[in-house]
Amino acid sequence: MDKFLIKLNVGQPSSSFSWPSASSQINPEIQRETHPSPHLELNLESLEVDPKERLPISSYGPNIRDEVMRYYIQMGLCKPIGHVFPKTKFGNKMRQFCPTWFKGPYSQWLEYSIKADVAFCLCCYLFKNELESRGNGGDAFTKDGFRGWNKAVEILKAHVGDVNNIHHKCFNRMHDLKINVNRFFLLLTSKAKK
Repeated sequence: MDKFLIKLNVGQPSSSFSWPSASSQINPEIQRETHPSPHLELNLESLEVDPKERLPISSYGPNIRDEVMRYYIQMGLCKPIGHVFPKTKFGNKMRQFCPTWFKGPYSQWLEYSIKADVAFCLCCYLFKNELESRGNGGDAFTKDGFRGWNKAVEILKAHVGDVNNIHHKCFNRMHDLKINVNRFFLLLTSKAKK
């Protein structure tokens, strides 16, 4: 029976409990080679800017995951302004990513990968796995990227969904963390001026 149970450390709060990932079953020596180690110092400048090239947030150790999230929030969205977006044929029409999507209702979360010609959602990339008990929402905006330019507006609207959608929960979490990051840097700069 014990092999089916997950034992918590004594004194560990139940809210920090998470199911073990497949990577936790990998030999630690192999795991260190393929994933950032929580025991090594994190070089934030080595983190990928292009959303398609980023490691999943869950691949970072729990001790550095918050630092990675704060770094991506502070760095801001990957919005290549002035980029010539390639065209893709859908049916008999050529379509492409529309840079005006970076404005308006998608402006605070929509990102674009130049390397893969696909779009992503920063807040869902950062928090979806943490907030969603099962990965039933798909990986289009977090891992694989979205490229259905012919139906982009309706798919972007569907991704946002209603106020109970996982996207809204992720967006609110990102917004709260962004406010905390901004307060921290304001505090640092005010102390530096004194």
